[in-house]
Amino acid sequence: MSDKMMVSGYTANNQGYLDNTTIPIDSHMPFTGDPATYGMPVTVSAYFGMLFHFYNYLSKHPEVKEFFQGRYSIEFSKASLFRLLGQPGCEFVRFHFVIPENNEKISLMAEGLDANHVNIGFPVLLEKAKSGVLDPVPGDPGIEERGNGGEDEPLMAKLFAALKASGHPFGAVTPIDLENHC
Repeated sequence: MSDKMMVSGYTANNQGYLDNTTIPIDSHMPFTGDPATYGMPVTVSAYFGMLFHFYNYLSKHPEVKEFFQGRYSIEFSKASLFRLLGQPGCEFVRFHFVIPENNEKISLMAEGLDANHVNIGFPVLLEKAKSGVLDPVPGDPGIEERGNGGEDEPLMAKLFAALKASGHPFGAVTPIDLENHC
């Protein structure tokens, strides 16, 4: 069997929510062996639709918007993701919301999971939790934190401004609108 497969991605319905309909996407992806794949590619309409619903939700719920503190994305480097995925047995990545610095800005932390969705190095993590000794030692599982990236998103603002200017309904609420009017 080849280690590559052609993938289908989910598209969005006319309200921008993911639809059960899959369409072929011209891409080759590594095959994980799990037919219930989490994180399938999406179409451009699904991309804009999901972001629109997030921004729209925040515009209607200012108390939730405050939690995000103007951070609507976090960036991870390719090297960071490869370090996680390169761990023996790693098949998934889990992201946790975290606060890494005393400025209390939210970020994301990523850890590798095996095919059963168990943390890579779970026995090491459990032993450290039981002993209360969290000092780093060789053999600790890889965990990555990017920091508070995504602070300046002029390209995202430009995309949504273009959607708004085109009259598309997904342009009704943009990241700029959240900062200016909510």
